Amino acid sequence: MALRRIALFADGGFLAHTTRVLEVGRALRTRYGHEVVFCCEGPYARLLTQAGFPVRPVYSVDREETLRLARRAGACDLRWWRQVAEDSVQSDLEAIDDLSPDLIVGDLRMSLTTSARARGVPLVALTNAAWTSRFAEPITVPEGHISEKLLGRKLSAALFPVVKRLLIWYWARGFDGVRKRLGLPKLDTMYDLIEGDLTLLADLPEYFPIVPSPPSFRYIGPVRFREALPRPSWLSQLDRRRPTLYFTMGSSGDARFFGEAVRVFGDSEYQVLITTAGLPSEQFAQHSNIFVEKLADGDSLMAASHVTITHGGNGTIYQALGQGVPVIGIPTMFDQEINLCRVEKLGAGQRLRLRDCKGETLKQTVESILSNSSYRHAAQKLQRRITMMDGPKNAALHIDHFLTTRDPLAVPGEADASWSAPTHTLPPEPLLHPLAS
Repeated sequence: MALRRIALFADGGFLAHTTRVLEVGRALRTRYGHEVVFCCEGPYARLLTQAGFPVRPVYSVDREETLRLARRAGACDLRWWRQVAEDSVQSDLEAIDDLSPDLIVGDLRMSLTTSARARGVPLVALTNAAWTSRFAEPITVPEGHISEKLLGRKLSAALFPVVKRLLIWYWARGFDGVRKRLGLPKLDTMYDLIEGDLTLLADLPEYFPIVPSPPSFRYIGPVRFREALPRPSWLSQLDRRRPTLYFTMGSSGDARFFGEAVRVFGDSEYQVLITTAGLPSEQFAQHSNIFVEKLADGDSLMAASHVTITHGGNGTIYQALGQGVPVIGIPTMFDQEINLCRVEKLGAGQRLRLRDCKGETLKQTVESILSNSSYRHAAQKLQRRITMMDGPKNAALHIDHFLTTRDPLAVPGEADASWSAPTHTLPPEPLLHPLAS
């Protein structure tokens, strides 16, 4: 087929969302020769430029504002959200008009289902199953949610299904004005802002299962960042006979517990590996068993470890499981809670509440995981599945095939890739009004 121009939109404020789209862009360029242009703004947009791609800035919500919103589990002022919708769509439209792409790929950029359709450009959504209308597992009230603070834990848990329906309906309302102005129909729920004409799920089916779905929803497997970050010089000096722990908070976690971890594990039988992402490391220098880097090759550190302790971000979870390493998670945001609930259910780790994460509790949890081989066996089982799926390659295959067919229900032959299709092809179930019982 003729080569096409593909515009990939990413949130440059967050490492996981930027690098996931970067890996897909690399596969599209390398395997199919398509012209790939990124639309991105934020501190991690430099990774796209460093990889040799053109980058066009687009409006994005400030990273710190996004984090505050995530910690409130989505509760926001509707006037603010309407203005974000207007600014995001306007910026998208300017980029689309400037680039004239044949296809758009977006990673959780909610404005694209308005702007891409306003210009008649096919849209591929790259996301996790838990963000879609098809997620099969129940989502419970996150710790610290405003409903819990107002109603108490028990009543909040009982009412949360209604609260959740209301929230996903409410989030779609921010786009009512801009869609009316562009002559587009009103959206039903937040899921309409996330799902594309084709929705690629960067997950393992057993980790984030979905209900029976049409073939426009397809598992491609995790998309892991494979940038060649430096391997620490001290890596070869580690004693493989000693239990080794790897601490990382990614770009969105809460690093306050590092001090507690150092207090409990410093000068102990453990070897402690830490990537700080900029946290001052002078406090760790006095301990001979603690090894610190600002940034390093996470795969090599996890491969050398017996347990990974993390905030529970999707990319870090898959990186740990990709090395067969059990996880202890301390979530600070809603999506991290969902990730770690699934880790616990699959027996590959444990979740701790941030408010209970004292050093002694953390040590007890580490000892529990190390003394029970079932955690490592569960992580290694998932490792074998992750190894079988090449997320970037599968994403590129489906995007290229969609460019050719223009049919989101037409799928490539399974012999061509390691992707997983839903086992049934049924239409979506109707979504209830948020206030329905």
